[in-house]
Amino acid sequence: MAGLKETIYNIMPHPIKFVLLNIKGYLNRKQRYNKQFDLFLEEYKTLWNADLKIIKQFQKEKLIVLLSEILDHSDWYSAKMNVLGITKTEILNNPFEVLTKIPILEKNDRKNNVESLLNNKRETAMVGHTSGTSGSPTLDYIDIESINASFAFWKRFHHTIGIKPNTKQVRFSGRLIVDAKSSKPPFWMYNYFDNQLLMSTYHLTESNLGHYINKLNAFKPELLDGYPSALYIVSKYINKHNLKLTFIPKAIAVTAETLYDYQREEIEKAFQCKVYNQYASSEGSPFITECTAGELHLNLDSGIFEFINIKGEPAKPGEIAKLVVTSFINYRTPLVRYSIEDTVLLKSDNALCSCGCQMPLIEKLIGREDDILWTEAKGFVGRMDTAYKGLVGINKGQIIQESPSLVIINLETDALFTKKMETQFLNNLKARLGDQIEYKLNKVDAIPLGANGKFVAVKRKFKLNL
Repeated sequence: MAGLKETIYNIMPHPIKFVLLNIKGYLNRKQRYNKQFDLFLEEYKTLWNADLKIIKQFQKEKLIVLLSEILDHSDWYSAKMNVLGITKTEILNNPFEVLTKIPILEKNDRKNNVESLLNNKRETAMVGHTSGTSGSPTLDYIDIESINASFAFWKRFHHTIGIKPNTKQVRFSGRLIVDAKSSKPPFWMYNYFDNQLLMSTYHLTESNLGHYINKLNAFKPELLDGYPSALYIVSKYINKHNLKLTFIPKAIAVTAETLYDYQREEIEKAFQCKVYNQYASSEGSPFITECTAGELHLNLDSGIFEFINIKGEPAKPGEIAKLVVTSFINYRTPLVRYSIEDTVLLKSDNALCSCGCQMPLIEKLIGREDDILWTEAKGFVGRMDTAYKGLVGINKGQIIQESPSLVIINLETDALFTKKMETQFLNNLKARLGDQIEYKLNKVDAIPLGANGKFVAVKRKFKLNL
């Protein structure tokens, strides 16, 4: 729900909201899960355990279809491909080589030229809005086949971690499902058609968290998914108060934000089950999913991944790399060599995974490009969660690098955060970023959420000109 529909929804009393949400849930389910979805899901489940040669052949066939369609039906891409002299015959004979000739699609071009990017062979089934970190919306036109494919990949991920269809689940996301000003429960809404309890991420305060725990114990979900920052807050409350849950989920799946090691540890301790990481985007980027062996697989059947280091060169094993993606799950608004501005840490070797899936691995999902900090003393620093290791009294932390010489830290703390803890924390930061820069530490009552209810843990606010 967006715009006027969302405004109307927000002012309705709870019973009317329940009805409206479930009407939307019914319509979504009818659109997402049909015969085409069933065919996709069975195909993708087979490909998960297939020989790599079979997966690469599937990838080649999908790329031929995508490149052929944008040559004939996308004003943006056809203009560029015609200048380059790309022909249908060349696409059929060597689609991977053709792909390397196409210029990289940058975020601004994706946002400002969406109408000319459209593949006019496909019809629009829905229009989405991606908020991004700036909160500035980007239109996303999606065809029905892409919707079915996207949800089939998502359900395959569930299948690979042992989650059955129609499992009772809880989701924490940035949707405004209840009044943001509400101070009394319910802070959730039940989606009957997906057997899903939607829990608000905007009411996770100390005074409200007891209500969340009581509801979780009553609902007893087998799967929890959503923002790791929200699940971490709930988990920390459980662990802090030594609360005992009356259920153990089969799995917890996180997405949309960077998952930090300290968050994974806290969540797994609270819920006594494994946390699985997942990467995708509402724009339709290819999937990266964690398997039961704890490894992150590039889902090659969902698209093509290219890796560029921070200097703009092809990334080497062991480097932090920017993702350039070509997607097989958004044909209406094609993403071909799209610089999505997310980063990963590449594996230092090409070892196969013990889970049996032959799709290649990466080491870590880092986050957005501006999650990477830079100082003259230390160069590029990709993850800052280790700076909190061994500390107590910090409920939530945010690190903002204003310039190469200034870092601002906002902390939500409690009585356990002593002067000794503060000194240790600053020493941890200096060890990672250097001691020749200025650190400003602010203790705040609350750190506001970013775009679409996401928590921004690390951000660099200046561009790197290298």
